[in-house]
Amino acid sequence: MALPDYYARNAQAAASLIQGFDATALAARLENEVVGIIVDKSVLDSPEAQHAVDLTVRMLARLYPTLAIVAGAGVSKAFVSSLGKLASAINPKIDLVSAPDAVTKMLVFGATPFKGKSKAQGFTWYVGSDNWVLKLSRKAPVGSGKTANPLGAGAAACVATANVFRAVFAAELGGGKLDDEVSFSLLTMRPFGGGESPALGTVHLDDVHLVGAGAIGNGVLWALSRMQCTGQLHVVDHEKVTDSNLQRYVMLEAANRDAEKAALAKSWFPVRKDVTVEGHVSKWADHVATVPDYKVDTVLSAVDTAKARIEIQSSLPRTIFNAWTQLSVAGVSRHQFLGNMACLACLYLPKKAAPMNEDELVVRALKLPVDKPVIEDVRRRLQKNEPTDRAFLERVAAAAGVEIEKLLPFENRPLRDLYVEGVCGGRVMEFHQAALQANAEVPMAFQSALAGILLAAELARPNWLPHAMTQFDLLDTFPEQPGTTRLKTQSPACLCLDADFIDVYRAKYGFKAAQAQAA
Repeated sequence: MALPDYYARNAQAAASLIQGFDATALAARLENEVVGIIVDKSVLDSPEAQHAVDLTVRMLARLYPTLAIVAGAGVSKAFVSSLGKLASAINPKIDLVSAPDAVTKMLVFGATPFKGKSKAQGFTWYVGSDNWVLKLSRKAPVGSGKTANPLGAGAAACVATANVFRAVFAAELGGGKLDDEVSFSLLTMRPFGGGESPALGTVHLDDVHLVGAGAIGNGVLWALSRMQCTGQLHVVDHEKVTDSNLQRYVMLEAANRDAEKAALAKSWFPVRKDVTVEGHVSKWADHVATVPDYKVDTVLSAVDTAKARIEIQSSLPRTIFNAWTQLSVAGVSRHQFLGNMACLACLYLPKKAAPMNEDELVVRALKLPVDKPVIEDVRRRLQKNEPTDRAFLERVAAAAGVEIEKLLPFENRPLRDLYVEGVCGGRVMEFHQAALQANAEVPMAFQSALAGILLAAELARPNWLPHAMTQFDLLDTFPEQPGTTRLKTQSPACLCLDADFIDVYRAKYGFKAAQAQAA
């Protein structure tokens, strides 16, 4: 069994959820786990079940070094082989087994109770869905519907995978509350006890711009690429794939390193005449400047900074749906510019000054002396985007106690690359603690994927929900009423209260459209 090459990023993510848990302890715990994925014949007749199994493999293979993919009666070797190939493409070092005997945590898909031998007594979940509804049980099979809707199925996979994580680290999480029974609708964002669950029709992408093809964006793209869509989707992201991305980007495989994220996004959609997917290797500000009159109908905000979200809102799209992860939470919010409810910028206005400048943050992370000459040197390198020379790397190696060979991949590259990839991205393990301090909120794959699925559901849902925000704590049992409201930020006054911004918005989309939003 073997941990993936990007294990350091997993360690950083887990440590942000489990305080005081270091990389060595995490590795030891994971190497003692064998997570089982059990499928029966009914899975082959259910697109929903296949969606759930696919996403489950995509998440588990990024963290656990050993998976057991077990076929029930009537399940072809080809189907199991395809799942194994997917797991190996994500982590080429993964150990795959086909018998359940050594399984310590188990997820069962289909309609058949598991009756074999395993070590997963008390840690077995039956995973399924019915259209918009995610289902989970520790008692009996829940089955899966035969619709093509991936939303309930994908959410079920995320919640099931979160339960496995909570069970594995139960001692560190204060007992690790586990879900016994879950039936929850992504249509209403309420527990489901029967009632409305209409078929998912064609999703009309009316000039939709997904900003960010990162971890949350991958969740969005996983869902949308499995829906019947028409219209136009623009995927906007200026970055390439790095090792640190592989830990939680559910659509990525190890072979995708160094590929442009926006171009990859386009390749994940089947070729159809009725939908156009365009990848834009660009920052949002540069992309929106190419749009006539800066007029954008719908933005899916899947970015990871407050600054980027405020920039999106300041460009005044007609409608914004936003998703986020924070510590153990995944959430989504809905924004129209007029009316009493918060715009996107309202949620992210800074409340206090940053604790330190970027240059000092980098100096401390690299364990260099925090004195004026060093800070000024680092500031110059960051501002001028200078290539990092060997002499500087040798200074860092000596100060941090790092072998110079680990830093040489960053020679002749901007210093910010060393900070983002080497420190925050977890590529250099000696900077593990600095990474936690610099960027403590590194989500697990199940958090990011669920946030992305929630974002995709906003496009698919036929009507707006009455509450502005929905969020779930994935280290706790599923909440009964996750919806909340949020009014506009009055102090400091947000840009959505500024008369000039309001006038520009009204001019862009017409007074009638603006009136309709305000109503």
